[in-house]
Amino acid sequence: MTGDKTGGKGTVIRFTDEEFAELVAFISQNYGIDLTKKRILAECRLNSDIKKSGQTSLGGYLRQIKHDKTGRLETELLNRLTTNYTFFLRENKHFEFLEKQILPEIPSGADSPVYRIWCAGCSSGEECYTLSMYFHSYMKQHGVRLPFHILGTDISEKSLKKAEEGRYALREISNIPEQWQQEYCLIDRENECFTIRPEIRQPVRFCRMNLMKPFAGQRQYDLILCRNVMIYFNEESRKRLLEGLYDSMKKGGYLFLGHTELLPRNHEFFQYICPAVYRK
Repeated sequence: MTGDKTGGKGTVIRFTDEEFAELVAFISQNYGIDLTKKRILAECRLNSDIKKSGQTSLGGYLRQIKHDKTGRLETELLNRLTTNYTFFLRENKHFEFLEKQILPEIPSGADSPVYRIWCAGCSSGEECYTLSMYFHSYMKQHGVRLPFHILGTDISEKSLKKAEEGRYALREISNIPEQWQQEYCLIDRENECFTIRPEIRQPVRFCRMNLMKPFAGQRQYDLILCRNVMIYFNEESRKRLLEGLYDSMKKGGYLFLGHTELLPRNHEFFQYICPAVYRK
C-alpha cells in the first residue's frame, strides 16, 4: 500500500502499512497503548498535524517527532491519539461503595493520618472533584474531619490544563446532585459554564504521568482509581500497570477499575471485593 504524499490542503494523507506499524510500535513501547485496531482513527486525527508540520507522510512526521528534543511534538501526538471521555459521578457504583464502605472506615479527628487517593488517568478532572465532593459532603453530614489528598495524573497536557482550571461547560453539571451544584459549584449562566469552588479544589493536585514509567510514592495510597485506562493497553502493559498500582498502594488499600476491566477473582495481586472493586 502506498500513502498519499501530496499533502494538499483538501487531501487525506493515507498511512502505508509500514508507517502505521511504526506508529503502533512507537506508541506501544513508550505508552503501552494499543493502536492496532485504530488505523482510521489515527489517520483522521493526525492528518492536520502532519500537514502543519510540513510533512507529506506519517513516516516523515514520526521522524520529525523522534528528532524533536523539546518533546513538544510527541506531546501533541499523544493529545491527538488519546481519548479523554469522562463526566461527573461516572460509574456511580464506585462512589456509593466509597460512601457506604470506605468513608466510615477512615479514622477521623485532628491527629488522623491523611487519606491519600490517586486517580490514574484522571482526564479533565471530573473524577477527582467528584471524590472531593463526596468527602466534603460526608464530613458535613456526620460532623467529622477526614484529612484527605487527591492526586490526579494523566498523559494528556490538554486534559490536565482543563482539570487545573476546574471550569466546565454548564451542560456537564446535570450529573451533579442539585444541592452539590449550589454548594460546590460557581455557576456562570451568561457564559454557560461553571467552576468548582476553591474548597473542593484545594485538596486536589494534578500532574502529568506516563503510566508505563516508574511510579513515585511506593505503598503510599489508600485508594487508587484507574478506571477505563487498561482498555487501551496491550496485555503486557496491563500486567506492568497492575504491578505498579499494587506497589503504590498501602496494605488494605482499595483499587477501583472500570466495569469493563474486571480482574479474575483469584488475581495474584488483588482480592476481589465486588464488581470493579479490589483490595490489596
